[in-house]
Amino acid sequence: MLKWLRRAAYSADRNGGSKVGRIKTMFTGIGTKVFLISFLSVLCALFIIGFIAYRNIYVMIKENQVKTLQASYIQVEEYLKAYMKNIQTQLLFLANAEIYNKLSEEDYTRTLENMMTINSEEIHFFYVIENGKLLASVPYGFKYFVSPEWLAEVSEETELSGFWWSKPHDSGQGQTVTVAKSFQNPVSGQTLVVALDINVANLVRSMASKEKESSIFLYTRDGDFIATSREPKLYDEFQYLDRMKEQLRHLTISGGSEFETVSAPEGTWKVLKRENNRWEWVVFAVINESEAYPLLTIINRQITLIMVVWVIISLIISYRLASYIKNPIHRITRQMKLGAMGNLDARIELRRNDEFASIANNFNKMMSNIKELFENLKQAEKRKRYQELKTLQSQIHPHFLYNTLSSFYLLCETDRIKELGPMIHSLMGLLHYSIDKVGDIVSLEEELRQVGHYVDLMKLRFGDVFDIDIVVPEHSLFVPLPKLTLITLIENSIFYGLGLTEQRNHIIIAADMANSGGITIEVSDTGPGIDPAKLQDLLTQRSEGGGTFQGLNNLGIRNIHERIQLYFGESYGLHLENEPGQGLLVQIRLPVALGKPRDSL
Repeated sequence: MLKWLRRAAYSADRNGGSKVGRIKTMFTGIGTKVFLISFLSVLCALFIIGFIAYRNIYVMIKENQVKTLQASYIQVEEYLKAYMKNIQTQLLFLANAEIYNKLSEEDYTRTLENMMTINSEEIHFFYVIENGKLLASVPYGFKYFVSPEWLAEVSEETELSGFWWSKPHDSGQGQTVTVAKSFQNPVSGQTLVVALDINVANLVRSMASKEKESSIFLYTRDGDFIATSREPKLYDEFQYLDRMKEQLRHLTISGGSEFETVSAPEGTWKVLKRENNRWEWVVFAVINESEAYPLLTIINRQITLIMVVWVIISLIISYRLASYIKNPIHRITRQMKLGAMGNLDARIELRRNDEFASIANNFNKMMSNIKELFENLKQAEKRKRYQELKTLQSQIHPHFLYNTLSSFYLLCETDRIKELGPMIHSLMGLLHYSIDKVGDIVSLEEELRQVGHYVDLMKLRFGDVFDIDIVVPEHSLFVPLPKLTLITLIENSIFYGLGLTEQRNHIIIAADMANSGGITIEVSDTGPGIDPAKLQDLLTQRSEGGGTFQGLNNLGIRNIHERIQLYFGESYGLHLENEPGQGLLVQIRLPVALGKPRDSL
């Protein structure tokens, strides 16, 4: 029954635990679910907190940096105003009639040269016009390529307004703005004009040097490009400059706000526009977005790093939480499977103080109770089998008594009455030995004594059809063995050898120490042997008393084997060796010490 229960439990576990089931459990197990839920929950919480914090910081920092950028480019425009005011001051100084009359022509020219040296980057020429003709110039060579028409236009425009700013024009030296001031020479009574040409490109570059990361673009309010601080050298830079000019021209014409964003293949650009000046110029400061918000760029990198750290922390927290739940479940499941496969020693060891520990304790108690129940059932089965074997042992077969008494009768009828007394003594001893309830374990010496009685009765019955020799050392006489063990084996040898061979059956009982520390008793015969196909049946048949020959009782070889294992353990018992035509050898493995068997029933 126990084996059947264990086989059924193992079969159920094997059928239910297929590979597909294990793969399905991997993705639907509670550990995986807890990991995903906790990971996504922690990650979402961190993302929400991070997003809110980043948005607040982003808006605050962006607003501050936009104000800082605007303030810095207001300073650029203020620089332009201050520079132009300085130019006006210089012209007012040079156009002062009193100073002009006090200085000689040479000193006045030297003064122009000194101012030219101071402003050599932005100012190309200083010159003085009288009646539309060039009176003096710095540098001196200017008079060789300036046109009379231009001198006439400067004189005319300046005399009309007194102080004249020309529109940007191409003077051959790049975009140029001419600034002129007229004054009356009291000595000659002539109107003189002092003028200078400003190189706008150089002026813009000097403005851009105040903000090194930006590029400055100048436009008229009509959208005409004036100059830029960019100095392209490569083909790609020329293409970028053309695209940027076109976009800024549209911004100039359309108006727009003071702070715009322009997208280009090279990236996204921030554009600051200022047009608060008297010359009706539109000043654009263009800066790459990453350079416009350096602090935001740093924060973006830090946020990226923080997000990676958040993901790692989420993974660690989720893994730890999932492990905290998955590990005990895995242990509980594994031990339950072992228990289902019949391992009654399966126990769950958890050092916890929660519901899992309660489950483990209850499982351990259940397994202990089941093991105790199985042990009790096993002992009950042993006791039951013991009683069955003892009943078989004590039941003298009626046919044996009938055949034996028939042999006694023949002794009386054949005038062999003197042999009757010893035979009756042998029968009485054998019967008393079989039904005695004092003990089931006897010494080898006592078993051999009863073998002699049994042999006498068998020879009376069958005659001299067999011989028996006993070769047992004296130290082996006290070896314990179950009662009737040798008698049953000798009976088997006698019955299998009757009438099957012409020669006498020679039965030998021998004993010797075994290598394992026990003792081996051998019972061999020279009978016909047994068919190898039927050899193992001798250890699986429950009873052999239903054949042609009726022995002393219903004990068989299998029952002898089972009795030895019941008393001494499964490492002891019978071992059969057989060679057809040469007889059967039965080895009995027994412990050496005489005393109380291991399983005292």
